[in-house]
Amino acid sequence: MNLSMSSNFFSFIALLALAEAHAEDVDLEKAVDSLIAAEKAYAKLAADKGFREASISVFADDAVIFVPNAVNGKKFWREAKKDPVISWRPIFASISRNGELGYTTGPWESRESREVEKPDAFGHFVTIWQKNKDGVWKVTLDVGMDHPRPQKTETEIRTYASSSVIPHSESANTDLERTERSFAESLEEDEGDAIIDKASDDICIYRDGQLPAVGKKAAEKMLAEEDAKTARSPSGTGISNPVDLAYEYGEFASERDNVTRRGIYVCIWRLESDGAWRIALDLQKSAPREKQ
Repeated sequence: MNLSMSSNFFSFIALLALAEAHAEDVDLEKAVDSLIAAEKAYAKLAADKGFREASISVFADDAVIFVPNAVNGKKFWREAKKDPVISWRPIFASISRNGELGYTTGPWESRESREVEKPDAFGHFVTIWQKNKDGVWKVTLDVGMDHPRPQKTETEIRTYASSSVIPHSESANTDLERTERSFAESLEEDEGDAIIDKASDDICIYRDGQLPAVGKKAAEKMLAEEDAKTARSPSGTGISNPVDLAYEYGEFASERDNVTRRGIYVCIWRLESDGAWRIALDLQKSAPREKQ
Protein backbone atom coordinates (compact mmCIF):
# COMPACT_ATOMS: atom_id res chain seq x y z
CA MET A 1 0.00 0.00 0.00
CA ASN A 2 1.54 3.35 -1.01
CA LEU A 3 1.46 6.41 1.21
CA SER A 4 -1.50 8.02 -0.58
CA MET A 5 -3.59 4.84 -0.43
CA SER A 6 -2.67 4.35 3.21
CA SER A 7 -3.75 7.89 4.07
CA ASN A 8 -7.10 7.47 2.29
CA PHE A 9 -7.73 4.14 3.96
CA PHE A 10 -7.10 5.41 7.48
CA SER A 11 -9.16 8.53 6.78
CA PHE A 12 -12.06 6.26 5.79
CA ILE A 13 -11.67 4.18 8.97
CA ALA A 14 -11.58 7.37 11.04
CA LEU A 15 -14.81 8.59 9.43
CA LEU A 16 -16.51 5.26 10.21
CA ALA A 17 -15.38 5.45 13.81
CA LEU A 18 -16.60 9.04 14.10
CA ALA A 19 -19.99 8.09 12.65
CA GLU A 20 -20.35 5.16 15.04
CA ALA A 21 -19.39 7.31 18.01
CA HIS A 22 -21.95 9.94 16.94
CA ALA A 23 -24.67 7.29 16.60
CA GLU A 24 -24.18 6.24 20.22
CA ASP A 25 -25.14 9.78 21.29
CA VAL A 26 -28.39 10.01 19.29
CA ASP A 27 -31.66 10.27 21.23
CA LEU A 28 -33.65 7.84 19.08
CA GLU A 29 -37.00 8.72 20.64
CA LYS A 30 -36.56 12.38 19.70
CA ALA A 31 -35.17 11.42 16.29
CA VAL A 32 -38.14 9.25 15.35
CA ASP A 33 -40.53 11.91 16.68
CA SER A 34 -38.87 14.45 14.38
CA LEU A 35 -39.34 12.05 11.45
CA ILE A 36 -43.06 11.69 12.21
CA ALA A 37 -43.33 15.47 12.52
CA ALA A 38 -41.70 15.87 9.09
CA GLU A 39 -44.27 13.53 7.50
CA LYS A 40 -47.16 15.31 9.20
CA ALA A 41 -45.79 18.69 8.10
CA TYR A 42 -45.60 17.41 4.51
CA ALA A 43 -49.26 16.33 4.67
CA LYS A 44 -50.33 19.67 6.18
CA LEU A 45 -48.45 21.64 3.55
CA ALA A 46 -50.19 19.58 0.86
CA ALA A 47 -53.55 20.39 2.43
CA ASP A 48 -52.71 24.11 2.59
CA LYS A 49 -50.72 24.69 -0.61
CA GLY A 50 -51.40 21.65 -2.77
CA PHE A 51 -49.62 18.34 -3.24
CA ARG A 52 -47.44 19.55 -6.10
CA GLU A 53 -46.00 22.54 -4.20
CA ALA A 54 -45.58 20.52 -1.01
CA SER A 55 -43.65 17.80 -2.83
CA ILE A 56 -41.31 20.29 -4.50
CA SER A 57 -40.64 21.79 -1.06
CA VAL A 58 -39.81 18.58 0.83
CA PHE A 59 -38.18 16.45 -1.88
CA ALA A 60 -34.40 16.11 -2.03
CA ASP A 61 -32.88 17.17 -5.36
CA ASP A 62 -32.34 13.50 -6.29
CA ALA A 63 -35.61 12.14 -4.82
CA VAL A 64 -37.18 9.19 -6.64
CA ILE A 65 -40.86 8.61 -7.46
CA PHE A 66 -42.48 6.05 -9.78
CA VAL A 67 -44.73 7.03 -12.73
CA PRO A 68 -44.71 4.06 -13.24
CA ASN A 69 -40.90 3.66 -13.48
CA ALA A 70 -38.39 5.59 -11.39
CA VAL A 71 -37.96 9.28 -12.24
CA ASN A 72 -36.60 12.35 -10.47
CA GLY A 73 -39.46 13.42 -8.19
CA LYS A 74 -38.61 17.11 -7.87
CA LYS A 75 -38.22 17.52 -11.65
CA PHE A 76 -41.48 15.64 -12.25
CA TRP A 77 -43.55 17.84 -9.95
CA ARG A 78 -41.99 21.05 -11.24
CA GLU A 79 -43.15 20.09 -14.75
CA ALA A 80 -46.48 18.51 -13.73
CA LYS A 81 -49.70 20.07 -15.02
CA LYS A 82 -51.98 18.35 -12.51
CA ASP A 83 -52.10 18.89 -8.76
CA PRO A 84 -53.75 15.84 -7.15
CA VAL A 85 -55.82 16.24 -3.99
CA ILE A 86 -54.32 13.70 -1.60
CA SER A 87 -54.47 13.43 2.19
CA TRP A 88 -52.52 10.97 4.32
CA ARG A 89 -51.10 10.23 7.74
CA PRO A 90 -48.24 8.11 9.09
CA ILE A 91 -49.07 5.04 11.20
CA PHE A 92 -45.55 3.59 11.33
CA ALA A 93 -42.08 5.15 11.43
CA SER A 94 -38.64 3.58 11.71
CA ILE A 95 -35.23 5.14 11.94
CA SER A 96 -31.57 4.21 11.67
CA ARG A 97 -29.32 4.16 14.72
CA ASN A 98 -27.60 7.38 13.64
CA GLY A 99 -30.95 9.17 13.35
CA GLU A 100 -30.35 10.33 9.78
CA LEU A 101 -32.21 7.77 7.62
CA GLY A 102 -35.75 6.55 8.17
CA TYR A 103 -39.08 5.73 6.58
CA THR A 104 -42.76 6.29 7.23
CA THR A 105 -45.83 4.50 5.96
CA GLY A 106 -49.58 4.81 6.33
CA PRO A 107 -52.92 5.24 4.53
CA TRP A 108 -53.73 7.83 1.90
CA GLU A 109 -56.92 8.84 0.13
CA SER A 110 -57.60 11.09 -2.83
CA ARG A 111 -60.46 13.20 -4.15
CA GLU A 112 -61.32 14.55 -7.58
CA SER A 113 -61.12 18.11 -6.27
CA ARG A 114 -60.95 20.12 -3.05
CA GLU A 115 -64.70 20.73 -3.27
CA VAL A 116 -65.48 16.98 -3.14
CA GLU A 117 -66.01 15.71 0.40
CA LYS A 118 -65.82 11.94 -0.11
CA PRO A 119 -62.60 10.30 -1.31
CA ASP A 120 -62.73 8.13 -4.42
CA ALA A 121 -59.43 6.23 -4.12
CA PHE A 122 -57.49 4.68 -1.26
CA GLY A 123 -54.09 3.17 -0.64
CA HIS A 124 -50.90 3.17 1.41
CA PHE A 125 -47.71 5.15 0.95
CA VAL A 126 -44.07 4.45 1.74
CA THR A 127 -41.76 7.45 2.11
CA ILE A 128 -38.03 7.17 2.74
CA TRP A 129 -36.46 10.21 4.40
CA GLN A 130 -32.85 11.30 4.85
CA LYS A 131 -31.41 14.30 6.65
CA ASN A 132 -29.49 16.74 4.47
CA LYS A 133 -26.25 18.47 5.44
CA ASP A 134 -28.26 21.02 7.46
CA GLY A 135 -29.99 18.30 9.48
CA VAL A 136 -33.36 18.79 7.73
CA TRP A 137 -35.44 15.76 6.77
CA LYS A 138 -35.90 15.46 2.99
CA VAL A 139 -37.82 12.85 0.99
CA THR A 140 -35.44 10.62 -0.94
CA LEU A 141 -38.04 8.10 -2.23
CA ASP A 142 -41.84 8.12 -2.34
CA VAL A 143 -44.20 5.43 -3.59
CA GLY A 144 -47.88 4.60 -3.17
CA MET A 145 -50.12 1.55 -3.61
CA ASP A 146 -53.85 1.42 -4.41
CA HIS A 147 -56.17 -0.86 -2.46
CA PRO A 148 -59.87 -1.06 -1.45
CA ARG A 149 -61.25 1.25 1.22
CA PRO A 150 -60.15 -0.01 4.68
CA GLN A 151 -62.91 -1.05 7.08
CA LYS A 152 -60.97 0.24 10.09
CA THR A 153 -59.25 3.56 10.66
CA GLU A 154 -55.85 3.21 12.29
CA THR A 155 -54.92 6.07 14.61
CA GLU A 156 -51.99 4.76 16.66
CA ILE A 157 -48.50 5.47 15.33
CA ARG A 158 -46.11 2.57 15.85
CA THR A 159 -42.35 3.11 15.79
CA TYR A 160 -39.21 1.01 15.57
CA ALA A 161 -35.70 2.15 16.46
CA SER A 162 -32.86 -0.26 17.10
CA SER A 163 -31.49 -0.23 20.63
CA SER A 164 -28.82 -2.82 19.91
CA VAL A 165 -25.10 -2.16 20.00
CA ILE A 166 -23.78 -0.36 16.93
CA PRO A 167 -22.29 -2.95 14.53
CA HIS A 168 -18.95 -2.60 12.83
CA SER A 169 -19.86 -0.88 9.57
CA GLU A 170 -17.55 -2.83 7.29
CA SER A 171 -18.72 -6.27 8.45
CA ALA A 172 -22.39 -5.18 8.49
CA ASN A 173 -22.10 -3.92 4.93
CA THR A 174 -20.45 -7.16 3.79
CA ASP A 175 -23.20 -9.21 5.48
CA LEU A 176 -25.88 -7.09 3.81
CA GLU A 177 -24.39 -7.59 0.35
CA ARG A 178 -24.16 -11.33 0.94
CA THR A 179 -27.77 -11.46 2.21
CA GLU A 180 -29.11 -9.48 -0.75
CA ARG A 181 -27.36 -11.75 -3.25
CA SER A 182 -28.75 -14.86 -1.58
CA PHE A 183 -32.21 -13.30 -1.40
CA ALA A 184 -32.20 -12.40 -5.11
CA GLU A 185 -31.35 -16.00 -6.00
CA SER A 186 -34.10 -17.35 -3.73
CA LEU A 187 -36.71 -15.04 -5.29
CA GLU A 188 -36.17 -16.73 -8.64
CA GLU A 189 -37.10 -20.07 -7.05
CA ASP A 190 -40.12 -18.96 -4.99
CA GLU A 191 -40.96 -15.35 -4.14
CA GLY A 192 -43.04 -16.14 -1.05
CA ASP A 193 -40.56 -18.52 0.55
CA ALA A 194 -37.68 -16.14 -0.13
CA ILE A 195 -39.38 -13.20 1.58
CA ILE A 196 -40.65 -15.16 4.59
CA ASP A 197 -37.20 -16.68 5.11
CA LYS A 198 -35.72 -13.17 5.49
CA ALA A 199 -38.74 -11.45 7.06
CA SER A 200 -38.71 -9.49 10.31
CA ASP A 201 -41.47 -10.39 12.78
CA ASP A 202 -43.31 -7.14 11.99
CA ILE A 203 -42.70 -7.10 8.24
CA CYS A 204 -45.04 -5.09 6.00
CA ILE A 205 -45.95 -6.53 2.59
CA TYR A 206 -47.54 -4.29 -0.04
CA ARG A 207 -49.04 -5.80 -3.20
CA ASP A 208 -51.39 -4.51 -5.90
CA GLY A 209 -55.02 -4.11 -4.89
CA GLN A 210 -54.58 -5.64 -1.43
CA LEU A 211 -54.57 -4.16 2.04
CA PRO A 212 -51.07 -4.36 3.57
CA ALA A 213 -50.07 -7.57 5.32
CA VAL A 214 -48.47 -6.62 8.63
CA GLY A 215 -46.55 -9.25 10.58
CA LYS A 216 -45.00 -12.52 9.52
CA LYS A 217 -48.19 -14.60 9.79
CA ALA A 218 -50.19 -12.17 7.65
CA ALA A 219 -47.31 -12.04 5.17
CA GLU A 220 -47.22 -15.83 4.92
CA LYS A 221 -50.95 -15.91 4.16
CA MET A 222 -50.70 -13.25 1.46
CA LEU A 223 -47.60 -14.64 -0.22
CA ALA A 224 -48.79 -18.27 -0.11
CA GLU A 225 -51.26 -17.35 -2.83
CA GLU A 226 -48.54 -15.91 -5.08
CA ASP A 227 -46.46 -19.00 -5.93
CA ALA A 228 -44.36 -16.82 -8.23
CA LYS A 229 -40.80 -16.89 -9.51
CA THR A 230 -39.46 -13.36 -9.43
CA ALA A 231 -36.39 -11.64 -10.84
CA ARG A 232 -35.44 -8.19 -9.59
CA SER A 233 -33.13 -5.66 -11.26
CA PRO A 234 -31.89 -2.98 -8.83
CA SER A 235 -31.87 0.65 -9.99
CA GLY A 236 -30.79 2.36 -6.78
CA THR A 237 -29.94 1.88 -3.12
CA GLY A 238 -29.50 3.82 0.11
CA ILE A 239 -27.83 2.94 3.39
CA SER A 240 -27.24 4.44 6.82
CA ASN A 241 -23.83 4.99 8.40
CA PRO A 242 -23.27 3.07 10.67
CA VAL A 243 -24.86 0.36 8.58
CA ASP A 244 -28.12 -0.84 10.16
CA LEU A 245 -30.87 0.37 7.77
CA ALA A 246 -30.86 0.06 3.98
CA TYR A 247 -33.20 0.12 1.02
CA GLU A 248 -33.16 -0.96 -2.60
CA TYR A 249 -35.51 -0.21 -5.48
CA GLY A 250 -35.77 -1.25 -9.10
CA GLU A 251 -37.82 -3.29 -11.55
CA PHE A 252 -39.18 -6.81 -11.24
CA ALA A 253 -40.52 -9.52 -13.54
CA SER A 254 -42.66 -12.16 -11.85
CA GLU A 255 -43.88 -15.35 -13.51
CA ARG A 256 -46.94 -17.23 -12.29
CA ASP A 257 -49.12 -19.69 -14.22
CA ASN A 258 -47.20 -18.86 -17.41
CA VAL A 259 -48.13 -15.18 -17.06
CA THR A 260 -45.43 -12.55 -16.50
CA ARG A 261 -46.10 -9.39 -14.52
CA ARG A 262 -43.66 -6.49 -14.54
CA GLY A 263 -43.35 -3.41 -12.41
CA ILE A 264 -41.31 -1.76 -9.67
CA TYR A 265 -40.27 -2.84 -6.20
CA VAL A 266 -38.95 -1.28 -3.00
CA CYS A 267 -37.32 -3.41 -0.31
CA ILE A 268 -36.23 -2.07 3.10
CA TRP A 269 -33.71 -4.02 5.19
CA ARG A 270 -32.76 -3.58 8.83
CA LEU A 271 -30.05 -5.11 10.98
CA GLU A 272 -31.63 -6.73 14.03
CA SER A 273 -30.25 -7.41 17.50
CA ASP A 274 -29.12 -10.94 16.62
CA GLY A 275 -26.85 -9.56 13.89
CA ALA A 276 -29.05 -10.77 11.00
CA TRP A 277 -30.34 -8.60 8.17
CA ARG A 278 -34.11 -8.94 7.78
CA ILE A 279 -36.75 -7.41 5.52
CA ALA A 280 -38.81 -4.75 7.28
CA LEU A 281 -40.92 -3.82 4.24
CA ASP A 282 -41.37 -5.27 0.77
CA LEU A 283 -43.42 -3.59 -1.96
CA GLN A 284 -44.17 -4.69 -5.51
CA LYS A 285 -46.30 -2.55 -7.78
CA SER A 286 -47.27 -3.86 -11.20
CA ALA A 287 -47.05 -1.57 -14.20
CA PRO A 288 -50.28 -0.63 -16.01
CA ARG A 289 -51.39 -3.25 -18.52
CA GLU A 290 -50.22 -1.20 -21.51
CA LYS A 291 -46.71 -1.15 -19.97
CA GLN A 292 -46.54 -4.90 -19.34
